[in-house]
Amino acid sequence: MDKFISRKLTASAVVAALTICSTSIIAAPIVLNNHGFETGDLSGWDFIGDVVASNSTDVTTDNGTVYSISPFQTHMAYLDSQGATVTEIEEFLGIQVGSLFEAQSVGNSTNDSGNFEGGPEIPQEVISNANSAESGDVNTQNQSPVEIADIEPVSNGNFSLTNGSAISQSFFAEAGDTISMSWNYVARDYIPYTDPSFAILVGPNGETIVDVLATTTGPGFATGSDGISGVFQFTEELTEAGEYTIAFAVTNSGDTALNSALFLDNGTSLCEPNCNEEGSPENPLLPEEDDTPDVFDFTFEVTEPSTPIFIDPIVAIGYDYVVHDGPNVASVILPSIGDGVFDLYGWDGGDYTNFLGSVNAGVEFDFGSLGVDRFRVSGIEVEAGLDPTDSTAFITGLTFVSAGTVDISQTPISIEVAAVPSPSTLPLIGLSLLAGFFMRRKRK
Repeated sequence: MDKFISRKLTASAVVAALTICSTSIIAAPIVLNNHGFETGDLSGWDFIGDVVASNSTDVTTDNGTVYSISPFQTHMAYLDSQGATVTEIEEFLGIQVGSLFEAQSVGNSTNDSGNFEGGPEIPQEVISNANSAESGDVNTQNQSPVEIADIEPVSNGNFSLTNGSAISQSFFAEAGDTISMSWNYVARDYIPYTDPSFAILVGPNGETIVDVLATTTGPGFATGSDGISGVFQFTEELTEAGEYTIAFAVTNSGDTALNSALFLDNGTSLCEPNCNEEGSPENPLLPEEDDTPDVFDFTFEVTEPSTPIFIDPIVAIGYDYVVHDGPNVASVILPSIGDGVFDLYGWDGGDYTNFLGSVNAGVEFDFGSLGVDRFRVSGIEVEAGLDPTDSTAFITGLTFVSAGTVDISQTPISIEVAAVPSPSTLPLIGLSLLAGFFMRRKRK
């Protein structure tokens, strides 16, 4: 029997790792066929339901809010939650019927019996009923009060999943590779209709992971009624060589009206009004205007300690991070620069000689429960040629051990070298790939 794992993602953990690789493996990003839909169509992809390759698109919600979504380049995939029943979507994806309903309604994993841990067992007939709606049916009208009561407590009012759309592509990967896709979810509907969106990854051994990306109420990113998630990155680091399938889906719940939308791209798209909060990877905090030339100083309020806050200095081959006041740093996420492998050092009381470990770009490094008040990042190649005028030179994600006001500095470690090639001539990985990378690596 294939192993099935579901995960509910919060705003502070939009991505988790399938399995974390050994530090000796350098993660290489997978480039899918027509990854950014720049052919202007869906060539290279399989899909079911209402899916198109779109350029800039306006989405109007039930309360009249208009979100203008623009692609990273010229096109993006636009999934509207209509055109296929949820059962048809699951059969198209080759996953167990009822999997999507279970993923967004109870626990975080399945045990050997197939019942989800961390939540009440849902009767199989209720799960079947939850996925039985044909397009145009309002599924809850055919359920008894007992069945609705069985579902409601474990699904935030999500009585059933009715219809939607999905897109998928298979690819081959080596151990240590990473697969990424930028996504943005818009809810046209209102609470209690959760209208969940999903990312699905099927591994070579049949292990299937279903992540709930966003809904109106949670699990996943909770947009609220008529809301938008903003741009996040779904990323998985892969540990086995073989064939994988990556898929995304968006569904209606409880009815077939006011469809939600899911946008996919290979880079950070734009949205108006601006849907990326200050301190996000797409809109990082910048140093204070009165900053000294050699040190980048940041002061900001931490309200959600486990939610990464992204800060951006100018140029360096390494950095020293020092908390002068406020809670310790709990973890760090580093961008894809150079070979994407960095060394972390702790403070021994006189210098940064305490080797903490190596970490790949986009993989969250955990400093432990107490965190640290200072650390050094080294290993940025001179050949990376970071542009000192580039405002997105080294976007760093930080989480903290507790809430509070943080005064932190980021001091570049510089070196005088001969002429360095222009960044435009180097095969650098776009910084947009950083968005939402929250794959955790525990310190040994």
